[in-house]
Amino acid sequence: MRKLLLLLAILVLISWSAAAQTFTKHAKTYQVGPNPNAIVAADLNEDGIPDFVTANTGQLNDPRQERPANDELSLLLSSVPLEYVVQPPLKTDFGPYALAIANVDGKQAPDIVAASFLAVYNRDITLFRNVGPSLFESASFTVPDDTLPYNRMLDGDNEPVFTKPGITSIILPDINKDGFRDIVATAWSSDALVYIPGQDTTWFGKPQFTLAASGPRDVAAADFDNDKNLDLAVALYTSGEVGLWKGNATGVFEPITRFSSRGKLPTTIRLADINGDGKTDIVVSHCHTDDSIVIFYGDGAFSFSVSQEILLGGQRNVLEHEIRDLVVQDLNGDGRTDIAAACYGSKDVILLLNSSSGTSVPQSFSRETYTFDSGRPRALCAADFNKDGAIDVAAALWETNAVSILLGTPKPKPEQPPAVKTPAPTKKPPR
Repeated sequence: MRKLLLLLAILVLISWSAAAQTFTKHAKTYQVGPNPNAIVAADLNEDGIPDFVTANTGQLNDPRQERPANDELSLLLSSVPLEYVVQPPLKTDFGPYALAIANVDGKQAPDIVAASFLAVYNRDITLFRNVGPSLFESASFTVPDDTLPYNRMLDGDNEPVFTKPGITSIILPDINKDGFRDIVATAWSSDALVYIPGQDTTWFGKPQFTLAASGPRDVAAADFDNDKNLDLAVALYTSGEVGLWKGNATGVFEPITRFSSRGKLPTTIRLADINGDGKTDIVVSHCHTDDSIVIFYGDGAFSFSVSQEILLGGQRNVLEHEIRDLVVQDLNGDGRTDIAAACYGSKDVILLLNSSSGTSVPQSFSRETYTFDSGRPRALCAADFNKDGAIDVAAALWETNAVSILLGTPKPKPEQPPAVKTPAPTKKPPR
């Protein structure tokens, strides 16, 4: 049942300081395929250094064309910090759009899962099992669309501009708590959520669907009501809402509520404890009409009655930045949760570093902007890429089709007091 939420709207007008930058732009960039729409980092070759995978969407064209989009992932492996060797591309269906990395097959190394938005051949999901050094075995999975509607744009011939189901995001939680990773994805073209249970031999089983009207664009999972089961938060693109679904650990999700995302066309949703009160908060960004990031603070039992809006641009009705992706985690090692935004329109990566000292709302943020002279940030991920103990941020860039890294600043080690030498005991002369 849809509930009405009383939102205490807090608009934070942050005074951006010109303080020293926390990150340094690495001089070297790394080439990937055309139009990387997603990027993930993980140690794929078990050498202790994060590697890169990008989903190279290419240009989305008419699905009736012989090649309507790109159909490859880029894989960059490293054995030395900040040095990457480009591997042969990993083949998917057309328009690889979203990525997730987890140990799917129960082996030691993490595996790669890619979702294709323009899956002309119905290979909606591709699993790349990590079977050895630089070796990946692929398997494709179909999301049956014969019973699914098509609810998006039509062309001049009244034909669908995209394909069904049109997956735009994918995560790999263990929903049913059986020890196997499951798939949860947003079927944007068909207004549905897709749940595919993990299995021990075929890796993924039969898809189940949950109705999610209004263009589900991005999904995240957490336990919102402390019943030990994972629930879902979804960015509903066309209605400008956040939708919450309650899980029962079987892949069935009950709609609980929807509330305004406080902006138009929400595209990205992330979950984290922003104010450090031990409760999960929701962070949503909007893309095509305004430059706002909104934090909805959780207070238990699916309640998010207090929200905080951060405007990256100077005017609400003027699109300056075009936020395409978010990373929400502690980026500077101070124990507070920060936000990084990939801004395609302004060519910026904007960091909102949490400078608050307590749990009270609104939280305070300082802003740092990193501008790219060439290339437009489209997707972000974060890890310690140079193994210096500080978190770094990687941006996948359109136009240059490259990955650029912002290197974090390691915290100085505390000085150790000089060792005090104990004088050797003086021998007493014999009597």
